[in-house]
Amino acid sequence: MSHQTTTGGQTASEKTEFNEFEAFDEETGVTKQEVNRHINETTLSDTQKKREAKVLRKVDWRLIPILGLLYSVAGLDRVNLSNARVAGMNKDLRFDIGNRYSIALLVFFITYFLFELPTTLLLRPLKPRYLLNGLAVCWGSVMLGMGFINDWRYIVVCRMLIGVFEAGYLPCCMFLLATWYQRFEVQSRISWWYLINLFVSAFGNILAFAIVKLDGVHGIAGWRWIFIVEGAATLGIALIGFFLVIDFPDRMLATNKLQGFTQDELQIILDRIDRDRGDSQPDKLTWEKFTRHVVNWELWVYGFMFLTCSAPIYAFAYFIQIILGTIVDSTAVVFLLCAPPYLFSIIWTVLCAWLADRSHLRMPWMVGNAVITLTGLLITAYSTNPGARYFGVFLGVSGCNANLPTIIALQSNNVRSDSRRSVANGVQLLFAAIGGIYASTTFMQKEYPTYRTGVWCAVATQFLLIILCAGMFLHFRKENKAADEYGEVIQEDEGFRYTF
Repeated sequence: MSHQTTTGGQTASEKTEFNEFEAFDEETGVTKQEVNRHINETTLSDTQKKREAKVLRKVDWRLIPILGLLYSVAGLDRVNLSNARVAGMNKDLRFDIGNRYSIALLVFFITYFLFELPTTLLLRPLKPRYLLNGLAVCWGSVMLGMGFINDWRYIVVCRMLIGVFEAGYLPCCMFLLATWYQRFEVQSRISWWYLINLFVSAFGNILAFAIVKLDGVHGIAGWRWIFIVEGAATLGIALIGFFLVIDFPDRMLATNKLQGFTQDELQIILDRIDRDRGDSQPDKLTWEKFTRHVVNWELWVYGFMFLTCSAPIYAFAYFIQIILGTIVDSTAVVFLLCAPPYLFSIIWTVLCAWLADRSHLRMPWMVGNAVITLTGLLITAYSTNPGARYFGVFLGVSGCNANLPTIIALQSNNVRSDSRRSVANGVQLLFAAIGGIYASTTFMQKEYPTYRTGVWCAVATQFLLIILCAGMFLHFRKENKAADEYGEVIQEDEGFRYTF
């Protein structure tokens, strides 16, 4: 049978089927979400499964690489200040005096904290393409300008501005990803997205070492070139991102701005979301909904969980060069030794995500990674053997980084509706900033090179995570039991159940 293609790439037969289904909804009074909600994944035909898998692969390639690349250039900021410090900024701008370096680290997280939730709530109104790439242009411009600063106080101001612009990027990415995938697909996708950042983090130190070789070119010091080159790269990637970042699937279908998808492909995505959690169509975020969601204590527990992984992540990002500097004398070797722990963490993060999605469990993996992290921290702090201390860095970096997508996935799995998810992502990732403040203030220069207070504060966060997992497990089990036995409704959906 021949098909005539309609506007947007949908065939005439597909258009007819779509209209018939909509008519069915109107005649019966049953919404499409309700129909899809009662379809069991195991009853899908092999043809339908293959069709959906093909669409998912297309989404993976269109969504994850560009979001991961944009976030990775934001991640360069985690290491470029410490790299510039090692490469000469410490002496040129006198960051070796008092707590100037800690102040420069700290102010970033203050503005990051203040602007994270408001920026996340702007994602739908302003659209991902404009908001995400606009933010990247802003922080890239500031980063480039840092290469021309001659006063340490202006570096502090620039760090505050970068905090403003980077604040909403992580929760916005998580919000957008969650609207495209089912609950037990999302952690694998977050791990793929995050591994791009880990890869850049691994080689960010080596890249910085290579850039420093430009020392003296055009009369510019090597540490300045780190900011100039990486800032320019951010601007270039943001320009590419403007053409590649895609919108929410429901809005793409409703507006017929398909960005390379067909209407049928987008409908498949929305149907899959409805089968999984019944919230493919966004509910408008009102002030009443915001106030109701933001006081939900569960969302704040997810936030404290995120703090427990962000604190050691930032601790290693900012102080790994200093730690390794106590093991080897050569600056070049320090830069090279920074890469292997992050490369290994990529393998463990992706494997952990695959196992968590496959087992439909998050909390056991979170607890396991907490044990790995605290073990690595203690080995790094207390061992006198250089090889053992380096092994501790491997464990610490791998455990805390693997927990980032796991903790985000736990929140994503247990939050239903578009309005609740936008608030939940903003609240949870506020604690990324708190984790950064925590790491910046507990790793004190006066305790160099052991940083015992910082290490034990990071270890305490891992014990906190274990306690929070135990508490939420008991809470979820109680709520699910009430829903199964007494018909209690969880988050406005009779079929929704919490996952562990």
